[in-house]
Amino acid sequence: EHVLFWKDEDVDALLEGSLAYKDATETRATVKMATKVLNAIISPVIRKARAEEPEIKDEGFRFPWQQEPEPESSDDEILEGLEDAVRGSFVIMLTRSFAETVGEKLEDRLEPVLDMLQHSNTPNTECSVKGDGGSIIEVKANKTIKSGDELFNRYKSEEDENMPYHKFFTRFGFVPGVVEPVADLIAARSTIF
Repeated sequence: EHVLFWKDEDVDALLEGSLAYKDATETRATVKMATKVLNAIISPVIRKARAEEPEIKDEGFRFPWQQEPEPESSDDEILEGLEDAVRGSFVIMLTRSFAETVGEKLEDRLEPVLDMLQHSNTPNTECSVKGDGGSIIEVKANKTIKSGDELFNRYKSEEDENMPYHKFFTRFGFVPGVVEPVADLIAARSTIF
């Protein structure tokens, strides 16, 4: 399970003092901030559509001093289900987006077919972006693939200095090449976190 779905207490209890803690708490704080910002934008519209906000009658032109005070609403009151939706959106972007070069620019993109491929540092496919604006994704076998073989892509190189194991874990929700359950490694305070 991705760390964004963990309870705050579990993040503190299991990751505090580890390399993954800072990355996990920063990402979680970003989700909370995005939720607050999005709530301020969409909450009034949603509440009105759900008939949770009173209809404001249009009484024609009025001077500012003639306006009725707007009903107070709590900025701290997050729209029901919004935080879960934002958290889920972040997990999708973190775990399923791919950095692709389009023209001369590096873009994070969601590619519906690519996200079905599992990670391997020695993948049996290679992917490239083609066409105007990167409208075509080409997936080619880079070795012989037999019927029934699983297709693999490389999310990030496991040797990439910008993606050490603890960042791989907080971004993708797993540690590549590790067969031991991640929960056991965390509980044992493994140095890879």
